[in-house]
Amino acid sequence: MKIVKYLFLLLLLASIAGTVFIATQNGKYDVTEQLTIKAPKDLVYNFVGNLKNWENSGILTKDTTAIYTFSDTTTGEGAYANWATGSVKNLATSPNDSITQTSVLNDRDIEVHWTFKDTLTEATKVNLRMKGQLSFMEKAYAILKGGTDKKVSNLINHSLKRVNYMLVNRVNFFEIKVDGIMPKEGTYYIADSTSCKISEMQQKMPGMFAKVNKFVTDNNIATNGKPFTYYYIFDEAKDSTVFMTCIPLEDEILMSEGSEFKAGQIKRFNALKTTLKGDYRHLKKAWDAAYKNIKKNKLEENFELPYLEVYTKGPADTKETTEWITDIYIPIVTSLPEEEATQTNDSTITVTEASTVSRPRTTRKKTPTVTPINTQPVSVQPTIALPKKDTTSKKKPVQDTTNQSGLK
Repeated sequence: MKIVKYLFLLLLLASIAGTVFIATQNGKYDVTEQLTIKAPKDLVYNFVGNLKNWENSGILTKDTTAIYTFSDTTTGEGAYANWATGSVKNLATSPNDSITQTSVLNDRDIEVHWTFKDTLTEATKVNLRMKGQLSFMEKAYAILKGGTDKKVSNLINHSLKRVNYMLVNRVNFFEIKVDGIMPKEGTYYIADSTSCKISEMQQKMPGMFAKVNKFVTDNNIATNGKPFTYYYIFDEAKDSTVFMTCIPLEDEILMSEGSEFKAGQIKRFNALKTTLKGDYRHLKKAWDAAYKNIKKNKLEENFELPYLEVYTKGPADTKETTEWITDIYIPIVTSLPEEEATQTNDSTITVTEASTVSRPRTTRKKTPTVTPINTQPVSVQPTIALPKKDTTSKKKPVQDTTNQSGLK
């Protein structure tokens, strides 16, 4: 019996000694790790800086299934994201150079610092630094697993590897197919419109789509298809663009005078269709492939008709960027070709082009009323889920209670 008491006393003393030892250990940490990612610096910076990309990415957490909530704007200073076991907020950003954040993981405040540096091999050297204080249980776990720095280092390396995976294996994937000349079916639409610098499009488009979607949902307006962007002007020389973010409708609607939104109709027209499969960062490549086809086949653009970017499958449909599909329509003054398509491939891109198309014997030349679009910006596209179609909805006037003027 005495032996049992002595053993119990020894275990108690050992427990107290262990508790004191853990409590007196310095739980502060300041750890930096580095990884070279084979992607351009601006691409890596923009991916990390847009917190929307953190969902299901495993950055600062090993849970890739967590449900995230976001601030209205997910880029720049003040943007934040929350999930069940943590949160992150942008404190300061220096474009293409650094991002400073504050994070809460398991109820502990953490300082997070990202820096991005070019290399000579068209890659980016990413440094991730974390500073904070471990809780008692975290210190105990860290001691058993090799120390505080090792525990934090493991999380940092995991985060860097996840960024690398998302960019190299998912974001960098794309396929481009030039489908050829075909009719683009018409549609009624409701839109928000603006004019801005090309560099401002990325910040403006998500909010514009969100406003139109809210108006459609609040007024129970029946939709008919996927959201799209309607480009009027895209002038790189003047760094200016005029465009509308549109939602297609089942029926025509009439907007009240002075409405913030514009309702209209696009009639059926012939267009060169180009399809991008992959992340929106590759949209410029898709537009370039389309214009290369136009030049090669000596086609003529019809500047009086709309230039469209239709988001056939996007973030609202799947989180996998490799499955996103965007259809580009460039209006063409020509009859429809009947030739079969041929396909060419290389190691990084799949481009399918329609065979050579002869121009019609008579061409109706029109004086352009808008600046021709020569290249396409890298833009942030909608993540909205459109409301289900209301088959009872008919043509009707809609009162816009926002009473704000917009571009007509």
